[in-house]
Amino acid sequence: MNQHDSPSPIVIVDAINHYYSGAAVAALKNISLTITEGCCFGLLGPNGAGKTTLISLLTGIISPQKSVQTPQGRIQISGFDYPSGAAKIKAISGLVPQDYAFYPALTGRENLQFFAGLYKIATADVVARIDYCVAVCGLENVLDQRAATYSGGIKRRLNIALGLLHNPKILYLDEPTVGIDAQSRYFILQAIQQLKASGMTIVYTSHYMEEVEQICDEVAIIDHGEVLLQASMAALLQNERQLVITPAQPPLPEALALLQQVGVAVWDGEHLTLELGDGRTLSEVLVLAEGAGIVVNKMHFGSSSLEHIYLQATHRKLRQ
Repeated sequence: MNQHDSPSPIVIVDAINHYYSGAAVAALKNISLTITEGCCFGLLGPNGAGKTTLISLLTGIISPQKSVQTPQGRIQISGFDYPSGAAKIKAISGLVPQDYAFYPALTGRENLQFFAGLYKIATADVVARIDYCVAVCGLENVLDQRAATYSGGIKRRLNIALGLLHNPKILYLDEPTVGIDAQSRYFILQAIQQLKASGMTIVYTSHYMEEVEQICDEVAIIDHGEVLLQASMAALLQNERQLVITPAQPPLPEALALLQQVGVAVWDGEHLTLELGDGRTLSEVLVLAEGAGIVVNKMHFGSSSLEHIYLQATHRKLRQ
């Protein structure tokens, strides 16, 4: 297979544990996951699940040298290993924390200029980088106002602009749409789509399941410091216990009664949806459908919701 046929992982976390000083229980327990280059990766979990610890390790805020690692444990990002490649990893990583990370007494422009200096962005590139980040985040009309006067949504957008300033290869977004207005939420989600289209890898944590479903290509659910599952969004949402059939003719009542033998059968006037019982196979269902006089024009597996899958995995709501 040609190496360009499928995207390769940009983040590899392999068997990592982490203990905070004095803690009896590990914050991360044998964590392993991969993030595909160029994707938007959703990281979900209840409060205290280990999301922030994991992001802190990936961005170098917490040193992996403080982790208690199994012999094979490693973190590799864009081909660089911790700790030897820590400086290069930090240079290609952008972090947008949930807390505001700017100076409220400065204007938006002054904040961007100040952080451009901290990032050591070449003087010749500063104006272009600021203009790009301002355009992506929709800050043109407030750029010369003090950040303290911004609404919550505009402050979130400035946070993102600052995280983008040095043109990172990977952008980590921690709850970027919490408590903001609908317009700013729209701007932020559009910006994420735009950044993903440009080839940037996005790691996104959110309590809003519909947002994660909308923008993420892959998702991992973690709880109690462990990865409960990781999958592509398409695979995760496919419900193989639900079969949706488009028949050539509406099924007769007696046909529906027969199909109830394999699970719940619902006819909505166009589609016949079957919730398959445990132990029932697809071939068995199709044989029963044929025996009931149903001619299948089309069929596909149904879909589940991310919230339903999350609740099944963690046995609790996201805010708990």
